[in-house]
Amino acid sequence: MSKNEIQFPPSGKRRNDALVDVWSVVHFAVAAGLAVFIGPPLALLVTLLWEPVEILVLSPLLGKFGIDFGHESLQNSLSDIVFNVLGILFAIYALGA
Repeated sequence: MSKNEIQFPPSGKRRNDALVDVWSVVHFAVAAGLAVFIGPPLALLVTLLWEPVEILVLSPLLGKFGIDFGHESLQNSLSDIVFNVLGILFAIYALGA
């Protein structure tokens, strides 16, 4: 790699391809909270739209500053969506959202 090329991500780390990680808990909890406060349909829309924004916008933008955020595989992104849906379902059935 030449001096002028930008390595992405800057750390050279591999994409996160874990099915379950600490972010899974965050996705579950945030989705449940959103379902309670803004309603399940809107919570589902927001959490579904989050993944492409995270990968296509935030990850490249923050990567320019050396921050590895949203650098994940399709497998990890899809598992995040599953945890979002589970959080929303939990809010509906356990919390009465």
